[in-house]
Amino acid sequence: MDTGNRLYEPFSGKPVCLVEYDSLKYCMGNLQKASGFRMIPYHSIGKKHGVLPGITTEKLIFFSQGEKYEQKGGIIGIYPGKLNRDGEFHAIVHPDILKK
Repeated sequence: MDTGNRLYEPFSGKPVCLVEYDSLKYCMGNLQKASGFRMIPYHSIGKKHGVLPGITTEKLIFFSQGEKYEQKGGIIGIYPGKLNRDGEFHAIVHPDILKK
């Protein structure tokens, strides 16, 4: 989880979880033809007007400290690079998803 992740998909208002492309590429097929494909605008340090490809899922399920968290119609932002140079994690969970 990253408390600094404040990315929301602008049309649905849902929080966006970031996942490395390499972690998803084997289960995605042709991303741009997938239902639920969208482009998510963002800004960050060094990037004022970025756009991130994303997909809508039926649901996202996370387990944290023995608790199950679920969001219907979850949004995944597909990050083209590495989120951590040491490879310790491959996704960043939006903190709003872990709220009960």
